[in-house]
Amino acid sequence: MTKYDYLEFPMKFVQWCQNLSEASLLGLVLSIVGVGLLMFMVKARRSYTVKEITQTQNADVVVVALERKIEYQNSAMTMLGERISALEEYLEMLGERQQRNDADKKDMRFYQQVSVMAGQGVGAPELAQRCGISASEADLITALSKKAH
Repeated sequence: MTKYDYLEFPMKFVQWCQNLSEASLLGLVLSIVGVGLLMFMVKARRSYTVKEITQTQNADVVVVALERKIEYQNSAMTMLGERISALEEYLEMLGERQQRNDADKKDMRFYQQVSVMAGQGVGAPELAQRCGISASEADLITALSKKAH
C-alpha cells in the first residue's frame, strides 16, 4: 500500500463527476438536496410529535396530533412528488436541447465554418470558445488548416 492509496476513491469520484453532463450533475445535486430536505422534515416532525405526546395524557389529543403528522407527511410527499416531476421535465428538456446541440455540431457545415475560421488565422483557444468545441478539437482543426495552406 503506497502513501497515496487513500486518495484513489476521491480521485475516481472526481473523474466520474467530470464525465457527467451538466443535466446529470444538476439532477444528482438536486436529488441529494431533496433527500436531505426530506430527512430534515422527517426528523423535525418526529421531535415535534414526541414533544406533543409527552405534554398530554389525553388520548383524543394524541389522535389529533397523529392525524396532523399524517397531514404534514402527505403534504411533504405531495410537494416532493411535484418537485420531482418538475425536475424530470427540466432534465428531459435539457436532454433534448443537448441532442439538438450535438446534432448541430456534427453537421458538415459546422465543421466547414470552423475550418474556414481556422484558415483565417483564428487561434485554437478562441476557436474553441467561439464554436463551443473542445480545445483538442480546435487544436486538430487548426493544425489541419495550417497543413492545407
